[in-house]
Formats: sequence, C-alpha cells, structure tokens
Amino acid sequence: MQIIAIVSGKGGVGKTTLTANMAVALAQRHKKVLVIDLDPQNAQGIHLGMDPEEIAGLAREGVAVHTVFDSPFKVGFIPFGCVTDEELEHFRQELLKQPDWLSSGIESLEDAGFDFVLLDTPPGANVFLQQAMYCATRALVVMLADAASYATLPQIERLLGEYTAGRTNYQGMHVLINQMPIQNPLGHQIRKALYDQRQSDMVPVSVHKDPMVSQALAYERPVLEYEPGTMASLDIQYLTDWMIETCMD
Repeated sequence: MQIIAIVSGKGGVGKTTLTANMAVALAQRHKKVLVIDLDPQNAQGIHLGMDPEEIAGLAREGVAVHTVFDSPFKVGFIPFGCVTDEELEHFRQELLKQPDWLSSGIESLEDAGFDFVLLDTPPGANVFLQQAMYCATRALVVMLADAASYATLPQIERLLGEYTAGRTNYQGMHVLINQMPIQNPLGHQIRKALYDQRQSDMVPVSVHKDPMVSQALAYERPVLEYEPGTMASLDIQYLTDWMIETCMD
C-alpha cells in the first residue's frame, strides 16, 4: 500500500482538486484507491460526488472499513465530516495525544486491498499534516509558480523532515507545480529556477492552468471525467503514470 500525503505550504494552490483527479486517474488505471480528507474545510466531497447534506466523516467515525464511502468515480473516500468548532478542537486535542491515530486506522484497512491511499491535508503546519506524515510513504508538495509558493518551499521541506524524522519507510518528497500559466514570464522563471535547484525532487510535468477544471467543478465532477482530453487532464494522467512508476521503483 502506497500512502501519499498531498501537502502545500499555503492555501489556494488547487491541492484538493488535484487529489481528487489523481484518485480518479489511479482508478482508471485499475488501482484500488482511497482518499482521506484531513482538511477541516471538508471540500473533497464536492469533487467526489458526495451528498452535500452528509455530515459523517473522519472526525466522528474515524478510519475503518465501514466509514469508507464509494464515490461514483470508483474511488473510496472518507470525508473529514461536518463538525462544530467545539468538536473540531476536541478532535485536534485527541490527535495531539495519539500521533499514530491515522496510521492505526489505515492499518486496519489492510484487508481491503487498497493500492494507494491519498491524504488531502490542510496547508501549513498543523496536527493533521503531522498525522499524515506519521504514516505517509511519500509526500507530494503542490505549489504555484509564484513568489509566495517559492518562498514557502524551504519551510514545508523542513516541516516534513521534522515530522518524518526517524522513519525508515518514508521515501521522500516530490514537488509539483500546479495551475502553471502558459504565458507568464515570472512563472516560467520560477519554474526554471526550481528545476535547476531541485531537479531530483521535481515531478517531470507541471499541471497547466485550465478553465475546464473550474467548469468541471461547477458540475461537481473531476475534470478527468468531465473532459478527459483537456490540457489539465492530460497533465494529471502523465503525473499519475509517473507516480505509479516511481512508487514501483
């Protein structure tokens, strides 16, 4: 089982949308995949066709076979769930006391035969990222080709190093540029600088900025299902094939 944490140093980089579409791409390649939403915003359900009135999820029911929803896109899914501020704070405190809470839950799913578990984490330093990195075999750092994302990259790298210190089965992080503009000189300069400085860490494809992604979301569908031939869909398919190959090495 490959457990991949999808992380970012700042919000607004398209991490949740990317996670859902990677999961769909994996399912299309006959991989059994589970998405776990660790972000209290509970937005992943919009992408995976969940009933918006559903309040169940990770925060109340935890990680177990009976808490996995079957999405219309052949992807298993555990939403974060709808919680009050008081319930969220209680959940945070419980996670601080049990750093292996998520890891134990995922271990209980071993007989379910998942090939990939994708962990959608909230941006920055928080207990949910800490839980994810306690068990993730890899991290995919999602960023934009802008100065703000570039500035947060060393910080998120240090954070992942801190959260995975002493783990022998953690295989490292990869960096992906998402929403890459086709015509943006500064963006292309940042992309070049990243590949020059971090070639071994960089995913060998950027996911281009594509209006079809927002259009698909408006119809509550992953772009791979809505328009599989559009630029972002092709990029995500390449990314997924590369991830499968990398995880098999």
